[in-house]
Amino acid sequence: MDGLTALTSLFIRRPVFTIVINLLLIVAGLAAFNAVEIRELPNVDRPVITVTTRFEGASPEVVDRQLTDEIESAVARVPGIASISSSSRFGQSRVTIEFTDTTDLNVAASDVRDAVAGIANSLPEDADEARIVKADADADAIMRLAILSSTMKIEDLTTLVNDRIADRVAAVEGVANVELSGDREKLVYIDIRPDELATRGLTLADVSTALTNASFDQPAGSLESPTQNLVVRASASLVTPADFGAVLLNDNTRLRDVANIRFGPDEAASLLRVNGETGIG
Repeated sequence: MDGLTALTSLFIRRPVFTIVINLLLIVAGLAAFNAVEIRELPNVDRPVITVTTRFEGASPEVVDRQLTDEIESAVARVPGIASISSSSRFGQSRVTIEFTDTTDLNVAASDVRDAVAGIANSLPEDADEARIVKADADADAIMRLAILSSTMKIEDLTTLVNDRIADRVAAVEGVANVELSGDREKLVYIDIRPDELATRGLTLADVSTALTNASFDQPAGSLESPTQNLVVRASASLVTPADFGAVLLNDNTRLRDVANIRFGPDEAASLLRVNGETGIG
């Protein structure tokens, strides 16, 4: 009690000293307040890596057997894994790998890339290259861009964004992933005329085989008929409807004799509008 009384007496006898002490405390408090980082979403990295691979036209069963199982087996040998989960859907495989909290995510990502690269030759040739992304709790979008055009078709705009914009944005330091919405790939639609196909003694299987054996620069889209829908994918030097129409089905029949051929956009998985205008974001 005597010590407390002496301290009180000191402050009473020396008011200037008391004011200075209080000012110092206020200044120190303000400095500390301004230095403390306050965030709605703290920068807490989750040790999670996702491996996404597209395989256009493949059923979920084929994706699971030829992609997901292979990738899971390869990455399972990477050190520090806590759990692995996966999903296989039409045309896409996703493998999610969660690591222990003590794992260096940069090292783990490098190990995962090496593991996936080691099985690249055993994956289907038509499958796209696997995309490996480090996911974290801050991985929500921090910037949204919209690309609009009054002169380009949506499928041509999609090609422009994929070829010239998305990769450059993804290469910016600190960007973990770039996702597109409203994009619609350019596809080749082949509308079969069933009566003419039957008259020439051909079937949809013959058309599918001819297209599969041909080579395209553009991805082939849906092979449509009233009774069946096939998805064909290949790649090389046919770039116009006339080029596709010239594909031989047999010695006397070309594709244009039994089908109508056109380029068009893929079905929309998502739509984006900005001020009423359709675009890609």
